[in-house]
Amino acid sequence: MENFQGKRILITGAAGFIGSNLSDKLLELNAEVVGLDNFYNGKRENLEEASKSRNFTLYRGDIRDLNFLLDIMKDIDIVYHLAAFTSVPQSVQMPNLCNDVNVNGTLNILNAALKRDVQKVIFDTSSAVFGDLPGLPKKEDSRKNPISPYAVTKLAGECYMEVYHHVYGLDTTSIRYFNVFGPRQRDSPYSGVIAIWLGRIVQDQDLTIFGDGKQSRDFTYVKDVVKANILAALKKTPGETFNAGAGNPILLNDLASLMLKLTGKTHLKITHAEPRPGDILHSYADISKAKNVLNFEPEYDQEKGLRDYITWYKDEYKVELTIK
Repeated sequence: MENFQGKRILITGAAGFIGSNLSDKLLELNAEVVGLDNFYNGKRENLEEASKSRNFTLYRGDIRDLNFLLDIMKDIDIVYHLAAFTSVPQSVQMPNLCNDVNVNGTLNILNAALKRDVQKVIFDTSSAVFGDLPGLPKKEDSRKNPISPYAVTKLAGECYMEVYHHVYGLDTTSIRYFNVFGPRQRDSPYSGVIAIWLGRIVQDQDLTIFGDGKQSRDFTYVKDVVKANILAALKKTPGETFNAGAGNPILLNDLASLMLKLTGKTHLKITHAEPRPGDILHSYADISKAKNVLNFEPEYDQEKGLRDYITWYKDEYKVELTIK
């Protein structure tokens, strides 16, 4: 992979689980990384490895503060905009806050990037923009039907990325994530289902699925998402959007069974609860565009990714887990 020597790169949301993994990889590729986080969701310990590098600088701040962004964006070559209000259930409860962070904050990033002559802005967006319309797998230009405030804000961000290229000439690219999981993803009520279930497995608790478990998800390992982001920086793809998924969906019932099998916890039960508002039924990425244009090829299917994540979790938190 190309060396990023001499590149100054800003990562918003750097203390999040994706942002911190991206920070580590860019530092490995000799970039100078400037991290930004308000620590609403991000954790300082996620940046423990990055902070050891003399090429890493961390700022505490908010993307809703335009003057702050203008200050830290001086001499920045590439911006990875990962900072966001990320929880679908919380967005249903707090749509105004979600909009303020994800829409107004994104506009601030774009305006500051224009003012500071940034070479490229790469925006992380979500498969949630598709909603539950029929037709799988989802291509980049498939019809959008967001069914949560979070999804609406991500679609708005994609549109602004396109508009700021077409109207102002800014080089922008959107990377659309499909259910990312992996190291540093936390077990909380608002984290991804894999992290939640792993936390319950460690505590020897049954797994709960909201709905009948026949929903499908294209779970994507974080190392593959980082790879897609790196590749996006190497190509001139202004105004374009790319799906970054595993291209390999799995039913939630099957995922739960696989996790219990891999951890040797098959005695635990899989229970079902009422579906949650805003949750989509099926998600499956067509990644042919990313393959053809970015040379993106996922290296992890669900089982390989789960094994890697469970191993990390076991070592990081010193928990008793047997990986079958």
